[in-house]
Order: sequence, then structure tokens, then C-alpha cells
Amino acid sequence: MVSGYIQQEDLFIGTLTIREHLWFTAKLRMPRGTSDSERTSRVDESIQELGLTRSQNTLIGIPGFLKGISGGEKKRLALAAELLNNPKIMFADEPTSGLDSFMAASVVECLINLANRGRTVLCTIHQPSSDVYAMFPQIMLLSEGKTVYFGATVQLPSFFAECVN
Repeated sequence: MVSGYIQQEDLFIGTLTIREHLWFTAKLRMPRGTSDSERTSRVDESIQELGLTRSQNTLIGIPGFLKGISGGEKKRLALAAELLNNPKIMFADEPTSGLDSFMAASVVECLINLANRGRTVLCTIHQPSSDVYAMFPQIMLLSEGKTVYFGATVQLPSFFAECVN
């Protein structure tokens, strides 16, 4: 698979555990000829890669009805589900939306780890905290659909300083 897409809004069956959800997703999305042992191996790898080992047997939950995993774990579960097919490029639509600063940093750290292991990761982030912003090595700023800046995050202040002078 070439790419994976993580939606802003997570859609899960809340009565499943993390492992059950990933197994269900693997059965639906992996190629027909994939063996069960291969699927299990990919599920295990995704759980480990996204730091979901401790909560893998916890119910996902249904807000206001059934207690489950945290918002950060839900975001990492959405990432894990996309990793099952081992895509080269990952698109994440506002992966920190609705998370507190600690959980947002945790999700961004997972994305950066994926990028450091050779995947291309692109994500949209609106109004990140300064800590989350500083985690990104490169950014692209857009205004009215046009690129204002594309480059290293650490060079953005000097870019704006040049614009003022």
C-alpha cells in the first residue's frame, strides 16, 4: 500500500478492545491471500510501534456510555490501524485535535518516530502548543491556499524577522 489516511474524527466500535479492532481491520483491509499468522504479526507490530501494548486488551469505549481508552490512545489506535498495510506515506488530519498538551505531544512523538523509521508523514495541525510546534522538524504555513513558508521549523523566526525588515 502506498498511503494511509488518519481521519480527524475517530470511528471505532467501542465494544471491541484495541487488539480486536486491529484484528478486525486487518481481516478487512489486508490482501485476501494474507495468512492469519501474517495478520497477527502485523497487528502485534502495530501495537508495539504505537505504544499500545499496556492497553491492547482494554475496551475502546463509547463516550458517555462505556469507559474505555484515552483520547491519545484512540489517536494512536487510528495510526496503528493505518500501519497494518505498511504504507510509505501517512496523512494525518489534525491528529492532535481534542487532546490535552501531554497527549498531543505523545501522538506527535509517534508520528515523528514513524518518520524517523523511513515513512513520509504529512499532517495538518491548527494552533499547536509551542511544545508540539517545536517537535516538528519542518513545516509549511499556508495563507488562503498559498504557501507562505516551507522549511525548517527553527528557521521560521528569522524568516519572519526578514519579512518585517
